[in-house]
Amino acid sequence: MKQAIVNKLQELYPTYPIYMDDVPQSLTKPAFIIFLIEQEYKKRINSKYTGRIRFDISYYSDKPTAETKLDSQTVQENLFREFDLMGTFRAINKKSEFVDNVLHFTFDIKYSEMKVEMEAQMKSQTTNTNI
Repeated sequence: MKQAIVNKLQELYPTYPIYMDDVPQSLTKPAFIIFLIEQEYKKRINSKYTGRIRFDISYYSDKPTAETKLDSQTVQENLFREFDLMGTFRAINKKSEFVDNVLHFTFDIKYSEMKVEMEAQMKSQTTNTNI
């Protein structure tokens, strides 16, 4: 999922660096940082499971302080419009917040999975039905 998010950001902003889960000391602005902030995982019927992952994409602008909010609003509008599908994943519950001159764009991805458990297979058996 993270790679699909990175691919989408690179498609929209090919020259901006993208970091994962950590703010580096030598942050080159403008930049994006992707954080996984919450995850749920539930069992359904039989071997089926469902999950939800919440991501936060933080955008650090390179504009002067007076222009940071305007630059971030432009990026925010673009993310809201373009972040519907990322490969095979769909972003839902999209929200944004501007805190300490950093744009935080959050969204959820829901998914389902089915575990295939390899159990002992039935073996063929020869039976005599001539009674």
